[in-house]
Amino acid sequence: MISTSVKIVLAFVWTLLLFSCDSNKVFEKYVEVENATWEKGEILRFEFEALDTTLAHNLYVNITNTGNYPYSNLYLFLEMHGPDGGVLRDTVNCILANKRGKWLGKGIGDLWDLKIPYVGGFKFAQIGTFSVSLEQAMREDVGLKGVTDVGLRVEKVRN
Repeated sequence: MISTSVKIVLAFVWTLLLFSCDSNKVFEKYVEVENATWEKGEILRFEFEALDTTLAHNLYVNITNTGNYPYSNLYLFLEMHGPDGGVLRDTVNCILANKRGKWLGKGIGDLWDLKIPYVGGFKFAQIGTFSVSLEQAMREDVGLKGVTDVGLRVEKVRN
């Protein structure tokens, strides 16, 4: 079993590696899930500036989970608010493991980080501030254990 302090150091090093040398990134932020337990009704919020309406963008949901996460997927309610007040609501099924139970994404120790495509080739209709809310939708009466961090990434599509 890896100690908590070692997990924190490994997560920090992992994050540095993920964020280095990334010219396509427009926005990326992770929110730590307290005690690696995503409580029912807990909403994680992200806010970013869209500065270009001519370039296509890819949007990703990033999930970091432990090997003790009890499921192979994670359902999310996603809500995006645009600068004009428009709202997009969606349910997203994030596949975290294959049919044999092998975790997808990049792993180090007991932590797995996965960048899950949400929408590709998306062009923002307006310049301005967008906000995205994510809520776990796994129908657990108690907190969902094993999710350590949740993130959102917006990047320019490579030519």
